[in-house]
Amino acid sequence: MSMTQFQREGLQLLGYTKRESEFLFLVATHSGYFTIRQFKSFLGTESGSASHGFVQRLLGQKHATYRAYRSGGRVYHVFARKVYQAIERENLRTRKKHELEYVKTRLAALDFVLAHLQQRYLETEAEKVAFFTREYKLGSETLPVKQYRAKKSADLTSRYFVDRFPMFVNSVCSAPVVTFSYVDAESVTLGGLGTHLRAYQNLFRALPQFEFLYLAPTPRLFEAAQSEFVHALYGRRSASTAVNVLEYFRLRKAWDSRERVTSAGVVLLKEAQAHYGGTAMEELFRKWRKGDIEDKEVAQAGNGAREVSKGTFRAALCGSSLRVFSDPVGNHAESRTEGDVFESLPENSGQRSTEVSGA
Repeated sequence: MSMTQFQREGLQLLGYTKRESEFLFLVATHSGYFTIRQFKSFLGTESGSASHGFVQRLLGQKHATYRAYRSGGRVYHVFARKVYQAIERENLRTRKKHELEYVKTRLAALDFVLAHLQQRYLETEAEKVAFFTREYKLGSETLPVKQYRAKKSADLTSRYFVDRFPMFVNSVCSAPVVTFSYVDAESVTLGGLGTHLRAYQNLFRALPQFEFLYLAPTPRLFEAAQSEFVHALYGRRSASTAVNVLEYFRLRKAWDSRERVTSAGVVLLKEAQAHYGGTAMEELFRKWRKGDIEDKEVAQAGNGAREVSKGTFRAALCGSSLRVFSDPVGNHAESRTEGDVFESLPENSGQRSTEVSGA
């Protein structure tokens, strides 16, 4: 856990104990939502008095609200600005109210974090941007970005890593290896995963090595998720049969000039774009098109073009806290809004995984 003494003391000044403050830090940073069972798991106790006192303080000070479900279980939402100010993370969107799908995703993400507290997480947008620009010398154009338009003007704001899925660094090796993750709480298809992978494609290809975790409460889509990962990152062709660089440049020039390109050429163009993405190749294409370099130089550069990243895919079970939405626990279901008080519920996250390497 990366919590500083200043952040811990900030929460303790709001009336929380040391351990309660540490749990609140994790919730606010990674989720915004939690269940009582997650809190008990963090404390390593089944004591009802500990959780009751914690929830009484949260709701009594209007720092959180909860929603009860037909199961009788409750999901708590930490929304108060004071809490986020205390940990210097006032602008996290976890403070806002969200749809059920988002809530389930954040609960599953918190399950993972609570089960892996020893990891060195990159927790904020600023930390992630700084890490990749410092450690790998990457430009912002390589990072996953989303544009937001201001409500009262045409100004656009670029935000990076908006998904906020758990991301951590393994520094045991000679060079740091980053583990990315995607939390799939209950998807019927893998459309969301495909969109996510495309957003991260440039970053993945720029890294010499990385790991990607697909986290879900059931193994139903594990095999399909692996296939989606391999397809998004490596394409359907191997590097040995992919179109060469010079042919790619000629096809791309024709396409950009709106000349006729055969359907087979379009397929090759798409595969080549996936294989030869990156800032260096873009600069090479620009020089070739301007006539600054000749065909033979492009061919030589292509022979030395880097292979796609060494990425490892792993699927793991995660998200047992989602049982809060279905397991009957015998409590009277009721909802409380900001300022109301109460407590109760059980569960937590198991772990089982299958590992495969991307080619």
